[in-house]
Amino acid sequence: MSEFRQKIEKAARRQRFFLLAFAVVGIGSLVVIAALFGLMKVSVIHVGPAPAAEQAVIKAGKGMALYFQGSLFSLSRFPTVIVAAEGYETAERVIEPIEEGHEVAIMMRELPAELTLRFANLEEPVSWYVNDRAYPSAATFSAKLAAGQYVVRAEHPYYIPLEKTYDLGRGESLSEDLTLEKASGSIHIDVTPADAHVLLDGRAIGKVPADLAKEAGRYEIEISRDGYAPLEDTIDLTFQQKDIERHYRLQLEPAYVSVSVSPNGGQLTLNGKSVAPGQELQLSANKKYYLKYGKDGYGAMEEEVTLNPAEHRKVAFNLKLKIGEVHISSSPTATVMIDGKPAGNTPLKVRLPAVMHEFSIEKQGYRSIIKSLMPDPAAVRRIDVVLQTEQAATLAAAKPVYKNSLGMEMRLFAPTNVMLGAPRYEKGQRANEFLRDVTLKRHFYAAATETTEGQYSKFKPAGKAGDKFPVTGISWEEAAQFCNWLSQREGLAPFYRFDGTRYRGFDARSTGYRLLSEAEWEWLARKAGRSKESIFPWGDEAVIPKGTGNIADETANGKTQFYVPGYVDGYAGIAPIESFNKDRAGLYDLFGNVSEWVHDFYILIPPLKGQTFTDPLGEQTGEKHVIKGASWASGRLTEIRPAYRASSDQGSDKTGFRVGRYLYGDVE
Repeated sequence: MSEFRQKIEKAARRQRFFLLAFAVVGIGSLVVIAALFGLMKVSVIHVGPAPAAEQAVIKAGKGMALYFQGSLFSLSRFPTVIVAAEGYETAERVIEPIEEGHEVAIMMRELPAELTLRFANLEEPVSWYVNDRAYPSAATFSAKLAAGQYVVRAEHPYYIPLEKTYDLGRGESLSEDLTLEKASGSIHIDVTPADAHVLLDGRAIGKVPADLAKEAGRYEIEISRDGYAPLEDTIDLTFQQKDIERHYRLQLEPAYVSVSVSPNGGQLTLNGKSVAPGQELQLSANKKYYLKYGKDGYGAMEEEVTLNPAEHRKVAFNLKLKIGEVHISSSPTATVMIDGKPAGNTPLKVRLPAVMHEFSIEKQGYRSIIKSLMPDPAAVRRIDVVLQTEQAATLAAAKPVYKNSLGMEMRLFAPTNVMLGAPRYEKGQRANEFLRDVTLKRHFYAAATETTEGQYSKFKPAGKAGDKFPVTGISWEEAAQFCNWLSQREGLAPFYRFDGTRYRGFDARSTGYRLLSEAEWEWLARKAGRSKESIFPWGDEAVIPKGTGNIADETANGKTQFYVPGYVDGYAGIAPIESFNKDRAGLYDLFGNVSEWVHDFYILIPPLKGQTFTDPLGEQTGEKHVIKGASWASGRLTEIRPAYRASSDQGSDKTGFRVGRYLYGDVE
C-alpha cells in the first residue's frame, strides 16, 4: 500500500473517531439535560397587595434558580426570591421544600411616611395631636405614619392652636416649619383696700379696679399696703382662659403674743384651744382673744387681748397655790392613806392642795374604802365612812345563785346549828351515827346537782351513761383533783393540796371548789329551808312521798337485796340529774340517785360530853372518807336517813359527788 493510501485511511479513521466521540458527547448531554429537567422545581410566585404587584421587580436570589414569567425554576433546595416595589419594603422570601412546585404568595409591607414639624418662632414643648390622638409634648414633632390622610393639631397654652391636614404617601418624607400666633386676653384686678400698691411683673398699676389687655403668658402680682400683710399671686393667661378676674382682699398684718406661766405644768388655752407657753403665738390684728391658764391646786387666770397690726405683746400668768381642809372620820377607827402615803388615824384633819386626791381608809379584817376628793379652799370637805368586815362586804356583794364555768348552778347558803347523827332509839340508827352538836357559821355555795359525766369529762374522760347522768366510779382523790382543776379554771386558790397525785391535806381558808363537809351535807338534807331539823329530807314520817327521789323501788325487786315496797320512782337504775323535783333547800337528788362523797375522813371516835363543833372539816389525813345519802340501790330504812354514814377508799357505780365552796376565807 502506498504511503498516500495509508494517509487517506488514517484520516478516515480519525474522522470516524471524532464522529463517534461527538455522538457520545451529544447523547450524554441530552441525558444530563433530561436528568436536570427531571430534578427541576417550578414555583408560581404571586405578589400582593395589588398596587405592589403592578410595579414589582422580581428576581431569583440565593441558590441555583431562575425567575422567568411569574415562575421560579430551581435546582437547589431553599432558593430565595427577591421582590422590590416603590413605596414598599424589599422582600426576600425563602421557598421552603414543602412549597416547591406550588403557588407561593409574597405580601409586601408598605413603607411608612415620615413627618417632621417644627415652629420657627417657638422652642418650648408643644402638645401634639394626630387625628385626636395625643403624642408626647416636644418642640419638634417627628413620627413615622402609615400612608393616608392626617389632621395634625399643635397646642401651646400661650398661642392660638394650629391645625393642618397632610396627605402622606408610602415611603414619603415630609418636613415643614410652622409658625404659631400668640394668643391674647384681658386681666381684671380689684383690690381691697383700693389704695393698695399693685405691681404687675414689677410695674405699678395706677388705679384699681383695672382692666388690662395682655398677650397670653404668666404674670406675677404683688400687692402691699402699710399695716397689711403683703400678697403675691401668679396669673396664667392662656388661649383657653383668656379673660381672668382677680379680687384680692388684704389681711391686716398679724400680731404676736408670748405667754409665760408660773408654776409650770398647767394648761394654757387660746380661745379654748390648748397652746404651748413660752412660744410666740401669731394672732389676727384688731380681734379679741382670750388667754387662760390653769393648774390643779392653783386655780385659773384669764386675760382678754386685742392687738394692733404688727404688735408684739407679752402676757404673764402667776398662780398661787390654793389649800383646802378635809376632815376624815370612820367607824371603827382606821388608818388613812392619802395618795398612797400614810397620813394618820381617824378622826383626822388635813390641809391639802386643791387638787384631786385619793383617800383610802383601811383597817385589818375590814374592807377598805377608797374615795377621790378635791379640797375646797372656801369650805371644809368631809369624809365619813362605816367600814364593813371583809366577811360582811363579801356577803353583801355575793350573788344568791350563779352559774360557774361548767354551767353548774351554785346556790348560796347561810347555815345555822345542826345536830348530826341520831339517838340510839331512832329506828334504823347505827352505832357510828354519833350525836354531834355543830354550829355552821361560814356561808357556802353548794351545787344544785351532782357532778355529771359531761362536766367531769372536761377534766378527764368519764363513763358512758350520758352527759346528763351523775358521774360514778370516781375515787375521793379524783373528785378532790376535779375540784382543784375547776378552781384553777376560774382563778381560785385550790382547796386541796396534792404532791402529784398524792393527797397531802387541805387549806381551810381557801374559797376554791371542794366537796361539801359532812356537817354541811347533813344540814342541807335535814334543816336547810325547814322550820326545824327533821329525820328525813321530807319530815319525820318514814313514809316516802311520791316522786321524792330515785331509790330501790318496786322496779328493783329482784335486782337489789332490799327494796321499798309500795314506792315507784320510775327508774330501776341511775337517773339523769333533775329527774325529780328540788327539795326544800332548792337542790336536786340530795336524796337518792347516787350517794355522795363528802370532804371528811371517816372516824369512829365519839365526841366528848358537852363538846361542840364549829364549821368542822375533820382531820387533815386519814384512811377512808365519809359517803352520805341514799342511792338508786338503797332499799332499807337505815340507808335512806340523812344521818346514815358509810365509808370507803374507792369509788363505785352507786357513788358520785357534788361540789361546794366557801364564800369567804376567814376561819374563827
